[in-house]
Amino acid sequence: MEVPVPAAPPAPIVTIGVPAYNADRFLRQALESLLAQDFGDFVVVVSDNASTDRTQEICRDLAAQDHRLRYVRQPVNRGGAANFDAVFRLRHPGSRYFKWAAADDVHEPTYLSAVLEVLRDDPGVVLAHARTDDIDERGLRLREWGDQGLPVDDPDVAVRFAALSQRNYQCFAMFGLMPVAVLAATRLLGYYAESDRVLLAELSLRGRFADVPEVLFHRRQHAARSVRVHPTARARAAWFEPELAARPVFPEWRMGRGFMGAVLRAPLTPADRARCLAQMGRWSVGHAPHLVRNVGRTAIEVASGRTPLRRSRSAAA
Repeated sequence: MEVPVPAAPPAPIVTIGVPAYNADRFLRQALESLLAQDFGDFVVVVSDNASTDRTQEICRDLAAQDHRLRYVRQPVNRGGAANFDAVFRLRHPGSRYFKWAAADDVHEPTYLSAVLEVLRDDPGVVLAHARTDDIDERGLRLREWGDQGLPVDDPDVAVRFAALSQRNYQCFAMFGLMPVAVLAATRLLGYYAESDRVLLAELSLRGRFADVPEVLFHRRQHAARSVRVHPTARARAAWFEPELAARPVFPEWRMGRGFMGAVLRAPLTPADRARCLAQMGRWSVGHAPHLVRNVGRTAIEVASGRTPLRRSRSAAA
């Protein structure tokens, strides 16, 4: 008599990826807010960038209590960008949607159900997020953010791309929910500073963004946030890619190349591609002083011997 093979459990609809490094102070609250979502068909994957604090202990403790949490420890700290990309590749292979979540932020219980409804109702939307506020170390509200005036829901792809490539804004949308197929078609997060802006601009070439008009996402402000610990351009570059700590950086040039590559790769009509490339001409004019300073600063560093003129692994890629 043939014994029936048990059916495999259905794939979770959503994977939430949490890149973490020495995040023990706020990690438990961040993970508990994700595991408390009222939409339960998801898994949480934590990619630990070789932390030296209690990050591993906290994750293993929560994973023992909730099977939806998976913990993966990287053998070495490969940098912030590599960890973001790694946790996406660690997603459940059957998940249709993915979002990144920071190891210190907090989500309201209705966050996931609200943004998922937006994506399901409108196939033209490729990223759904919610209104955001800032909270302090105790969880008290500091300020609420509006929509920043970005036309990310505009039907015109060139309008969306121009806004996300040329304006200054807070990158809250990096933590929105996205279809896996759309995100997988991008270059993910580049190994250079400001590559989150490049990724958001690349996503805007493939569809519109939408915001749930309710504060369901709380960004944590604290002294150990990466943007505070690494305030200079070179320090930020090293956070994204450690090999850039003592290499020529050229952050504006890398960002411009990222925007240009995104336009050339995107599935656009010839007319829309030309209009988006024209925006890159405007970007170059507006960023000309920064581009010149990048070259001048690097020339001084190389001449003084502070920066060896040798390409890093990521620059050569």
